[in-house]
Amino acid sequence: MFTNTLRTGICALLVATGGFAASHRNGPLLLEDQTANLNDFYFFRSWETGRTDRVVMSMSAQGFQNPQNGPSYYKFSDSVLYRFNVNNSRGLDGNPDIQIDFVFKTALNPNAPFVSYFGLIDNIDSEGIFLKQTYTIVVRNLRTGTSTVFERDRSGHVLSVAPPNQGPKGTPNYEERLGSKSVFELSNGWKVFAGPRDDAFYFDSAATFDFLNFRAPAPVLAGADDASPGPAYPRAVDGFAGYNISLIAIEVPITALTSTGAAPANSSDPARLVGAWAASLRQQVTIRRGTEDPLNIGEYQQVDRVGNPLTVELMIPLPMKDRWNRNDPVNDAQFRGFVADPFIAQVLKGLGLNVAPAPRADLMGVFIPDLTRLDLSVAAKAPSDAGFSRLGPVAGDNAGWPNGRRVGDDVVDIGLRAVAGVLVPGFGTAPNTQLGDGVNSNDLAYLPRFPFHAPPHAGYAHSQQEGTNGRGKATQ
Repeated sequence: MFTNTLRTGICALLVATGGFAASHRNGPLLLEDQTANLNDFYFFRSWETGRTDRVVMSMSAQGFQNPQNGPSYYKFSDSVLYRFNVNNSRGLDGNPDIQIDFVFKTALNPNAPFVSYFGLIDNIDSEGIFLKQTYTIVVRNLRTGTSTVFERDRSGHVLSVAPPNQGPKGTPNYEERLGSKSVFELSNGWKVFAGPRDDAFYFDSAATFDFLNFRAPAPVLAGADDASPGPAYPRAVDGFAGYNISLIAIEVPITALTSTGAAPANSSDPARLVGAWAASLRQQVTIRRGTEDPLNIGEYQQVDRVGNPLTVELMIPLPMKDRWNRNDPVNDAQFRGFVADPFIAQVLKGLGLNVAPAPRADLMGVFIPDLTRLDLSVAAKAPSDAGFSRLGPVAGDNAGWPNGRRVGDDVVDIGLRAVAGVLVPGFGTAPNTQLGDGVNSNDLAYLPRFPFHAPPHAGYAHSQQEGTNGRGKATQ
């Protein structure tokens, strides 16, 4: 059984780390700018059959989307530039070598009634899609100065955003007819997707923010060591279950990301290491012109970024978050003190926990500069493969975060244990090895193919009060 002091210390850890992408709102200014607010960034080798020589990058935006939010539903912003950045040279210093930009355009049917979608929507070109979004992709190689623009797929179809999943009558067989049909293959063989998806992140956020009202099997819970916690402690709840996000995803060959243009020869090949992050940008000036649409002019300026899943939420103090979001990773040295000696570790040390001491070289190697680093020589692991673990390297699965980040990686539990020092020799003991929030899987199964994120929840089936299992988990 945990001692009272130990429970208090672990609770302090969870309070301080409660963000963990949990709010999906990663800075004060972004509370006012949800379409530019990025939630999570994923970067991993594909485990789709026959495509394991590919790498997937995806970013999610506008968290906590209520699936039944008609009549307009959610959309990408036409005034936001959504960007994937890849750093494959200079020792991964945080300067991009490749940028992949997504720019969206919204077209409204001039004869549309008050709704964005009406009637049977059974294909991505249905006449009932009155609000249609398309997008352009610009790929820039900053070292060679070359760029390529894609506006259509290899068959000539315009790149279209997937419509929302309204329900069995308006959008029947959603994934077969709409979701999968919104995956496009470009003329160079790359695959892309943009549209609503289930939020792949999972975490008992409600218990954390209800003044540490933790539920079993979270080890911070008084009595959670017992085999049966009893009726006073309901099972942990995924606070993100039943909600959607806006996803942008791309699948590219490994050879498109390495500095050599070749797959890494072995585990000692320097080209095997690649770093990446996502960012959103807005133009410098917006002019609101009375009854006319706003006019955006000037250069694009970064307003948000996401590399590793815990950096801005866990390491960066509240007054510094917006400044962090506006900086590129190459400038992250100014924040190194917050990572080398994190506040959370100080709290734990003061409470007598056996936490790895500062300066934390293990954390610095992950978070400064804040790139999601991927070793391309490490083979992909599908959830069905032997050795796959939601805990990644903490459980011996080196294909998981912080080596890239897969959908399914339990970044909350990994992060809690890493901050305690489980990967530092001498600190991988209980209770450091037992920290977690009690939610160990997503509410929906991930796809075995690109874009891997589960299909979006249907508006018709969704209820925040009465999910299909009584815990707010809605189905399609």
